[in-house]
Amino acid sequence: MLCPPSSYSNGQCVDPLTIVQYNLYYTNPNLTPFLDYLEKNEIDLVVLQETAPWHGDRFMELIDKYPYQFGGTPGLGYPSGQMIISKQPLNLKAQNTPAGHYMISGVWQSSKHRPVSLYTAHPPSPRSEQLWHERNALIGSLERLSDYSPYADTLIIGDFNLSANTRRFIDAYQDYHTAPLQSWPREIKGLPIPSFSRIAIDHLWIRNTESPSLFICKREVLSQFSGSDHSAVVTYLSER
Repeated sequence: MLCPPSSYSNGQCVDPLTIVQYNLYYTNPNLTPFLDYLEKNEIDLVVLQETAPWHGDRFMELIDKYPYQFGGTPGLGYPSGQMIISKQPLNLKAQNTPAGHYMISGVWQSSKHRPVSLYTAHPPSPRSEQLWHERNALIGSLERLSDYSPYADTLIIGDFNLSANTRRFIDAYQDYHTAPLQSWPREIKGLPIPSFSRIAIDHLWIRNTESPSLFICKREVLSQFSGSDHSAVVTYLSER
């Protein structure tokens, strides 16, 4: 295995920013435990994939704690099934590729003094040769888009349907730091899959061009939620 199964640690996390990412699975019937987790824990940013409209309605229950959101509004919907909610202000937009997949880009105002460039995507699963090309093209398009990041810290987050055990993953986003964890599949057709058989496809990359800078101090798989074939992943960013 090229990545640890459930956790990564790189030094002490001091006053970290906390990010949770989760592919909900469109037919996930049970969001209550995940919503309870977000309500009870201090999470700064939540990046979601495979968000159904009724999922989005449930996340509105958290509007007092996470007053900033992208996705779910009339005329926008959920671009490529994505939704983002945050404790801090967001200024994001969605751009589509020729194949019809959406990239989200813009600014996450993680503090009054530290804006972060944020890019998210959910490239398609490469179940056919055409989708394989579309996934690879989207990964490349997002990399070119992030080259124009105006801030010192740049984040790329999403379910990329790209195993960390591949050459393409190693070659992608080479100026960034990442810490892949085995998050998929939790199950196949209701049958549980042991953790040693899972791969890392739910990724977070970070790039810094100035000091002090944010870095990944800790990353963990959250295995307590059911209803999706993915595990949620929490990432802690600290400053050095």
